[in-house]
Amino acid sequence: MKAWRVVWKTPAILVATGIIVSVPLIASVVLAPWPRALARVRARATRWWGRSLCAILGVTRAVEGGEPPYAGGMVAANHLSYLDILVLASLYPCLFVAKGDIASWPLLGWVARASGTVFIHRGLARDLVRASQVMTDHLKNGLSITIFPEGSTSAGSKVRPFLPSLLQPAAEGGIPCWAASLTYEIPGDVIAPSVAVCWHDGSSLPVHLRRLMGLASIVARVRFAGTPVMSRDRKELARFLWSSVATNFEPVR
Repeated sequence: MKAWRVVWKTPAILVATGIIVSVPLIASVVLAPWPRALARVRARATRWWGRSLCAILGVTRAVEGGEPPYAGGMVAANHLSYLDILVLASLYPCLFVAKGDIASWPLLGWVARASGTVFIHRGLARDLVRASQVMTDHLKNGLSITIFPEGSTSAGSKVRPFLPSLLQPAAEGGIPCWAASLTYEIPGDVIAPSVAVCWHDGSSLPVHLRRLMGLASIVARVRFAGTPVMSRDRKELARFLWSSVATNFEPVR
């Protein structure tokens, strides 16, 4: 049965992705003179993509706490899996920030580039400055930015300290930041979500994705902080957001 799920979900994901990603690709040509409008189209297309793939993968989103930002805010979340991107994207229009090597990934990298993801090559100090400026421009234009300040995915036993560097644009601009905690459950399945959903064990993306697609259903629990936080000090902002996420976080089984 699990093999059959992989068989039908694979083409469904490819077809949905191809159709939806064509929107920002066409927009990148038509709206090239209007970068603000292009970024908004990309953010909305990312939301459609997140919703479509969550439906195909059988992901139910259970949202608790406050409302996510819809314009000009930043969301900082703990990071468990590439599935986090689909779940959060499905809830509100936004652009994501990701490490530079994701741009070369099959499928996901292609979608990320088309949807306007801000890539950062962390080994290059100047690239962080460039990315911060791009993020600042998007925030000034009323777009929301989603970041994963832990820096990498985990097994979901705890929330690791947040790196403050990605919060520099929010600190400089006095941008409101929402904390979001994510956790996953697999109803009626003997396999632990820390293995099937969290991506931390060194397995390749294709291997882990097949494991994920074999699941009948997944529950993604997202809890947003009731109110955003603001600070002109990025380190203080990182501590505030980490504390909020850690407080609301439920360890993954």
